[in-house]
Amino acid sequence: MADYFPGVTTGNADYVKAMQQDSNPSASAPKDVMGQADFLMLLTTQLQNQDPSKPMDPTSFVTDLTQMSQLEATTKMNASILAMTQGFQNLQTMQAASIIGKNVQVNGEDFSHTQDVASQFRLSADQPLTDVKVVITDENGVVKELDLDDMQAGEKVVDWNGLDNFERSKPSGVYSLTAYGTDENGDLKSIDTVVASRVNSVGVSADGGMTLTLATGERVGMDKVREISG
Repeated sequence: MADYFPGVTTGNADYVKAMQQDSNPSASAPKDVMGQADFLMLLTTQLQNQDPSKPMDPTSFVTDLTQMSQLEATTKMNASILAMTQGFQNLQTMQAASIIGKNVQVNGEDFSHTQDVASQFRLSADQPLTDVKVVITDENGVVKELDLDDMQAGEKVVDWNGLDNFERSKPSGVYSLTAYGTDENGDLKSIDTVVASRVNSVGVSADGGMTLTLATGERVGMDKVREISG
């Protein structure tokens, strides 16, 4: 049989080695990224082949080397920061998963009510208000109106016994709150409400933040959680 490679016969190991190298072009493919060693080799080659009458400026050489070192250091730092960020997000997810099934107090209007059990929520105002009213509604309309008289700036805890305006016990379900009062100028002002609900699941948003899905169906960020209880 004729030899396909000069000096290499079909019966020796060199032929097999040659065929393996020929069938694996990726082994000899150039690197995608030039490292500092490659850069130094190029500079050395440039120095060896420079025009003697126009030698390379040593200041330019040092500047190029410094820039290469800074670029390599920045690349490594970015990779480290990315790894730290990913690890922090994973830790956040694990911590947030531990509150599934727990009750949380969040800024919102919808809350879960259990029949024959008093529901508690909080009002938060940034100024003193008079004639404060809380309106509790469901999908059919107004359920209960609570008159709370005056309220100082800050928070106020409110209990609802679960009875409607006709003193009938309301079934378990999701209800909504609307609270408002009158300021010193006689203008109506809305009042922020803090409600309790159970956490059904935890998700990760596109920006890496934690999102809680509550028993009410509402989805809120961890930054809205005011309190966590068992």
